[in-house]
Amino acid sequence: MTEHGEVRISADMTLEKFREGLEPLMPSPEARPFTCTGSPLECRLFIVGVHPATPLKRDFFRRYWCDDRGFLRKVFEADYLQRRKEQRREEPHKRQVSPTRQRIEAFVKGVSPEPCLETNIYAVPKETARGLESKNTKIIEYLIETVQPAGIFVHTNKAKEFFQKISDCNNIAGDEPKLVEIFGQPTWLLGAPPSREWKSCAKKAGTKMKKCVERQRS
Repeated sequence: MTEHGEVRISADMTLEKFREGLEPLMPSPEARPFTCTGSPLECRLFIVGVHPATPLKRDFFRRYWCDDRGFLRKVFEADYLQRRKEQRREEPHKRQVSPTRQRIEAFVKGVSPEPCLETNIYAVPKETARGLESKNTKIIEYLIETVQPAGIFVHTNKAKEFFQKISDCNNIAGDEPKLVEIFGQPTWLLGAPPSREWKSCAKKAGTKMKKCVERQRS
């Protein structure tokens, strides 16, 4: 990222090369490293949790990726909603869309029209973090170093701990984003409040992060 907040991606970086760099880091073909709309290289903002919560049992790059178009969001959303319906039949108490997904979508609305990449510190889909087999963070590190986002919004305690460690910021939670250095690049960082509070402020947090990006761009 340049002094004025422009994404500093190598001129020869393509979606194909991005995939070729990421694919070897996948713990399995069914891992879910991120979601976005189209090209992840255009995403100036990240929203980061701990791990994907709804396993889809699909080969990520074969099902949801195109070297010309990037991430195929509509295909992913159709599979996600179908899987949630199946889970509701198996466990009627489950909601069609999870509370976390609702908050993420509210944040993305606050960010709009800035492209946003949704990711996690761990890429293995699992309903709970308990007993998570792969806790490798190479994927999130690759995404940050390759895309170099201008801002990162972090939810869940483990994700906050990870970013506090790599940014040397003792407390990233608060009302306003903090300008920190991550892997040598200045980055706006904001940690979500506890989940019961995040529900009501997700969209507002997105708006704040968008303003930081716009301020760097001007």
